[in-house]
Amino acid sequence: MEAVQKRVSVHRRPPVEPGRRIIGTLLELGIKAYGTAAAVSVALSDAETVGGKLTDAVTAVPSLMERYRQAKYAFDHAEEIQAALDYVHRHAPDSRQLETAVRGTYQALQGVKTVFGELGQAKEALGDLSLAEAFEHIGRAWTAMPDLGSIAHLAEVAQNVTSLLIYLNSFEVDLLAFYQGMLSVADNFAHDEIAGTLGVMGVALVIAFALGMGAGFWGRRGRPGIIVSTMQGWGARLFPDWYARHLEGALGRSLYAVARERIQGDIVVDPEQALDPDAYQKLEQYFERRLSEKTEGDDVPRQGVSSSSRG
Repeated sequence: MEAVQKRVSVHRRPPVEPGRRIIGTLLELGIKAYGTAAAVSVALSDAETVGGKLTDAVTAVPSLMERYRQAKYAFDHAEEIQAALDYVHRHAPDSRQLETAVRGTYQALQGVKTVFGELGQAKEALGDLSLAEAFEHIGRAWTAMPDLGSIAHLAEVAQNVTSLLIYLNSFEVDLLAFYQGMLSVADNFAHDEIAGTLGVMGVALVIAFALGMGAGFWGRRGRPGIIVSTMQGWGARLFPDWYARHLEGALGRSLYAVARERIQGDIVVDPEQALDPDAYQKLEQYFERRLSEKTEGDDVPRQGVSSSSRG
């Protein structure tokens, strides 16, 4: 009895524990937020291996800060980048023109390279007084010399490329920084990396969710959160009969057992205090009836014994 009374008195008013609950809630939110940041960091990572993606997941904050700087750079230079892209779109040749220009430029450069090589060998031959060999190299140089059209085309291409580069450089815009984020995302979800990317993202989210749940469980001592408690309270008020019939299922077997033990302890210690007046009156009537039945049961054999003795 003393143990029951002590237990009931200890648990009569559970402490609010605001510090514990605040710390547990902050830890839960912080851990889950870091897990989400880790998953996003993996999605934006420029690492090619699973180990590199894991590193970006662990160092989620600095990795995301770097991605933030890249995004801010693109936002701050949006107009310059758009102007540069429009200029390239208007002045850049199409694929066939570009292929023809590259082929013609390569042939012209190869011809110029051959000419200078043969002239150098002819100069060495003249130094050795080998006129025949010198004339042979000069003839090869003459044959390999590109025509004026190829040289003019090469000069035109060089001038166009130079003007394009000068125009782009005038913006002082790092186009690589602009495209790096998009290229990283596309590469992470390509067919050869999507499994590793999704795997690391899933691991980060699962670990963060488990640790966050553990922190919240510690802070609330296993009690449900505000949303779940509110919803369950509304359910009990709206469907009281259902909860009364299925109380063990609604609370769960473990919680129901603890609640049952607590209520039994309260009744044993002080039934008048634990029960409302109607329930207490019914309990008194029950024990009075049980006592009356017991008394009547005890009187029956006594009467039989006395009559037989008199006989």
